[in-house]
Amino acid sequence: MAGMEAVSEIWKQLHHFQSVENYEQDLAARAPTLASTPATSTPAEPQANTAAPPPPPPPASPEDLEKTLEQSLEELNNLVGLENIKTEVQTLTNFLKVQKIRQERGLGATPVSLHAVFGGPPGTGKTTVARLMSRIYKGLGFLKKGHLVETDRSGLVAGYIGQTAKKVDEMVEKALDGVLFIDEAYALVPREGGGRDFGQEAVDTLLKRMEDYRDRLVVIVAGYTDEMRHFIESNPGLKSRFNRYFYFNDYKPDELVAIYKMMAKKSHFTLTEAAEERLQGEFTQLYEQRDSSFGNGRLVRNLFEKTLENQANRLAVMPNLEDEKLTTLVADDMPTQTRRSSPIHWQTPPPAPPVVPANSNTSELAEAIASQLRNKLNQPGLQVRIRQRDARLDVLLVGDDVDGDRTTTILQELLPEVAPDLTTVALYARRPNEDIPLWSEVFSMS
Repeated sequence: MAGMEAVSEIWKQLHHFQSVENYEQDLAARAPTLASTPATSTPAEPQANTAAPPPPPPPASPEDLEKTLEQSLEELNNLVGLENIKTEVQTLTNFLKVQKIRQERGLGATPVSLHAVFGGPPGTGKTTVARLMSRIYKGLGFLKKGHLVETDRSGLVAGYIGQTAKKVDEMVEKALDGVLFIDEAYALVPREGGGRDFGQEAVDTLLKRMEDYRDRLVVIVAGYTDEMRHFIESNPGLKSRFNRYFYFNDYKPDELVAIYKMMAKKSHFTLTEAAEERLQGEFTQLYEQRDSSFGNGRLVRNLFEKTLENQANRLAVMPNLEDEKLTTLVADDMPTQTRRSSPIHWQTPPPAPPVVPANSNTSELAEAIASQLRNKLNQPGLQVRIRQRDARLDVLLVGDDVDGDRTTTILQELLPEVAPDLTTVALYARRPNEDIPLWSEVFSMS
């Protein structure tokens, strides 16, 4: 009933009529009330977010900038290995210093692009160096904040029309006055293409923002060397803006041991002499058997974590545990994961000529194998790398749970057609981001 009474009262108010003798006087009396009443007109269409980016922070003092530069260069020089990177960064630093002085004295400065390409295998310190370079740029006065914003394809590309540009803009705004670091940037422009992919839209938007904020944004793209070369060559805009390249190499066995010992020291562990010798042998074997997915620093961390598990199993049965035992790693704690077989140097091109038909080449053979295996194994993301040695073909498959028997059958049917001169095929399979093969198989083509 209360509801009906309310409706009735509203009806009365809506249809209430009050006689007014002088409309002009009545309107003048109501003017203040009308002026304070919010407008009820139809709301305007929502506008796109055109807010200006946040202004740059105030400049730091010359003393603070000099301190930031010195500390960053010191941290860089204290990193294990990376000698070529250290030299190139120091050379760039010296060049930028001189350009800054010329600019301050009104002598004119050479236009400098700070955008860079980092090429190399995983785990070689690319992100660490990018973070230090962002601080170096700040110390030199080229960036106001000098922070690093990390992202990859997933942080830039959306699945719906109109959303990709927005994601790129958001990421760029976060990185303003610092460095935007895009890992595995080649994934933005897939080699195979086709389908409804918005990666190219992300690239186009990024190039536009790099131009809009050329004094406030540095972009560093990173990934495998060959894939990054293809990525840069795929777009003239990328090629014109990225003309500074840094190449990261695999860590050598001695450097891997040094990284391992640094991890141990930070966690308050020490290695016995026998443990260090065994570790050296283990890293030497893994280095000799490496391929393009060699884990480097990630591999060291995995082995270190496995070492601690082995130590825990060894100590768990001991009744009295002194601090020395808890902080000492012995030879038996060192994991042994290497595959004791002839090493295959996937990164070194074979000197022998290809043994495929005259109108083909190694990359075409690899693509033919990859296409067949992806379709028949239903693994669209499977990676295939090959190496030819006279009439022998080594095939590395990188994917999740590759079926060995099925793969062997497929290749036994395919290879006589595309590479009839082959006599022996060696198959190896491993999971992504792992360094130890899951299985291997050698079979004859005769």
